[in-house]
Amino acid sequence: MSSDMFKTLSVIRGSPRYNAWLYSRIRRHLQGVVLDIGSGLGNIAQQFKEPGIEEVIFSDYDPLMLGALKDRDIPLKKYSILPLDIVDPQVLTHHPGGIANTITCINVLEHIEHDVTALKHMKHFLKKGGKVVIFVPALPKIYGTLDKLVDHHRRYTKKTLGIVLQKAGFSIKDSYYMNMFGILTWFLAGRILKQKEFHKEACHLLDKIVPTLRTLETLGNPPLGQSLIMVAEFS
Repeated sequence: MSSDMFKTLSVIRGSPRYNAWLYSRIRRHLQGVVLDIGSGLGNIAQQFKEPGIEEVIFSDYDPLMLGALKDRDIPLKKYSILPLDIVDPQVLTHHPGGIANTITCINVLEHIEHDVTALKHMKHFLKKGGKVVIFVPALPKIYGTLDKLVDHHRRYTKKTLGIVLQKAGFSIKDSYYMNMFGILTWFLAGRILKQKEFHKEACHLLDKIVPTLRTLETLGNPPLGQSLIMVAEFS
């Protein structure tokens, strides 16, 4: 993991309203033991406090992120931190299988070149009937300099994400977009202005308008969005 990525995650960490909004869109799918793939600084998974959640397992492959997680005061009753490289073939032999009821993969899959392989490895950690909750950047047409900055291999659509999940042996159960307004801001920043860093001031400004955006999207799932959520089952 590059120092640029660590810096970016540190900036995004200062967007508590957005992080809370993201969690509100996935929390109904979480239950039992939840394994979070690529936890980074733990900005999202530290919110996993639903009554049906028994334990949260934070994971990452990068020593910088793992060190930051160990140093954080995480407000959860029961959690653990697991060094884990989900694309390493040895995960199938070096880690016990069937340890989680739910796997969350939030803003991670787009960083992985071989996404189908990563999803197949995730199945190893799921119990039968368990679910994977995927959150990824959406819409290839808005791919720009900010995507390149954080090493995104791709942005997804419902069709393309559904295909890779099915190739990995999952059955799609639900899918919906989030943050329609973000399409405009991401396109402007990455395709028009061609920005090459995340500006703290801009992130804070956008975070302030999240309550308005969140209220608008409670009226119904938007037809498109900057991000895409898909839930799939291992049967």
